[in-house]
Amino acid sequence: MAAEELKAGRHVLMLTPEIGLIPQLVDRCRRRFGACVLEYHSGCRDRERLQVWRRCLETNQPLLIVGTRSAVFMPLDPLGMVVLDEEHDSSYKQDSPMPCYHARDLVLDRARRCGARVVLGSATPSLDSWVQLRPEGPLQLGRLTQRISKQALPPVHVIDMRHELAEGHRRLISRPLMERLAALPEKHEQAVVLVPRRGYSPFLGCRSCGEVVMCPHCDVPLTVHRGGGGREWLRCHWCDHRDEVGNRCNHCGSTAFKPFGAGTQRVMEQLAQELEDLRLLRFDRDSTGGRDGHRRLLDRFAAGEADVLIGTQMLAKGMDLPRVTLAAVLAADGLLHRPDLRASEQALQLLLQLAGRAGRGERPGQVLVQTYSPDHPVIRHLVDGRYEAFLKEEVELRREAALVPFSRACLLRLSGASASATATAASVMAERIRPICEERRWWLLGPAPAPVARVAGRSRWQLLLHGPVGSELPLPPGSTLWDELPRGVSLSVDPDPMEL
Repeated sequence: MAAEELKAGRHVLMLTPEIGLIPQLVDRCRRRFGACVLEYHSGCRDRERLQVWRRCLETNQPLLIVGTRSAVFMPLDPLGMVVLDEEHDSSYKQDSPMPCYHARDLVLDRARRCGARVVLGSATPSLDSWVQLRPEGPLQLGRLTQRISKQALPPVHVIDMRHELAEGHRRLISRPLMERLAALPEKHEQAVVLVPRRGYSPFLGCRSCGEVVMCPHCDVPLTVHRGGGGREWLRCHWCDHRDEVGNRCNHCGSTAFKPFGAGTQRVMEQLAQELEDLRLLRFDRDSTGGRDGHRRLLDRFAAGEADVLIGTQMLAKGMDLPRVTLAAVLAADGLLHRPDLRASEQALQLLLQLAGRAGRGERPGQVLVQTYSPDHPVIRHLVDGRYEAFLKEEVELRREAALVPFSRACLLRLSGASASATATAASVMAERIRPICEERRWWLLGPAPAPVARVAGRSRWQLLLHGPVGSELPLPPGSTLWDELPRGVSLSVDPDPMEL
């Protein structure tokens, strides 16, 4: 389809949700289309992005731009086609800083304005897109009935960690998974292991009083990181505050400190101790820094320099590694029980996407999932592989409760150095927009503290608005909302937020 558009003299835009997926997509497009392929994303230098922008404006030749969500604004005219790979991915949503937008919504709007075609690609479509497939809707469904390699989808095996515990196995990695990993080198196969959190341990706690070491600037626990020589330090993944690991609890004075939970670093350490012959690589935000960090690490793994790639959610996103025959998930429960409307949808999408990394070559694949909740609906649908059945159930639940996407939402986020000033500003704003909400049949919830009520020393409050699908936001016109804010308090308006 892209070749047809380029031959007709029209530009093509290909979007992917993560910078980590850019290298393989750019390489493949350049092998097919040559020098007309350009990339545009935040990993490029400012000078490089400016050159690409100017070339789009000045060229008479059709171009194919590969980029992340910000590339949706590229000045391509005439635009023939836009492709959103992994359209379900929440990374397409810009929620900070303003303006807040979803690249998928902008693509559909831009295509309507200029007559371009849109292709949304996903093995696990978002519910927001799925409900637009009704006969009179703007989207049509095309099914790929088999994988490119014609291999069957890998079977999913659930490891009930309650049984492991009852049988005296208290380690992080179950016995079946250890046995499967140990056999990889002999079979010349590879595996990917998903760990929901990066770092060594999600938090450091006191075993005497239960106190958790918190970030002094944010209402989140500090994550334990470990470097060479066993040196440990604490780091906040919200504001990047760093601290030393203390010897005593600040609350009770006890020295009984212990890291709780497991991050990518801790999993690496345990596997290295128990399976010494296994070659390991870590793939997360801490290990892929620098220019082309993703490309270099994936090239090393694809070249066979490691048997196991251990990483966060980046692992599940569109990577093609033919020698990978095993995909494993540790601590799946952290994905299942998030207090969010889309928690089940996003968990199943992630797990099914990860399962798709296994068995893409000639050898069949296998998926192992460790969980304490084997009867959870997400795990049930993961095992049977019937994603459309899950969507059907979820659609009925959301429709019955009149929740997104059968209503529209908007989140007003206020942030300020003073907790009292921020709370007061939120209350004043609520009273100001309440009459507009009532007039337009919107619900106003709040004001209330944000789920993480303090970040980088700033207090955060929010108002959540719910209203009819397709209706305008119940807000005053222009910039009047900002004009009446007290000094030191900022406001962001996030239409159709991803987190609810």
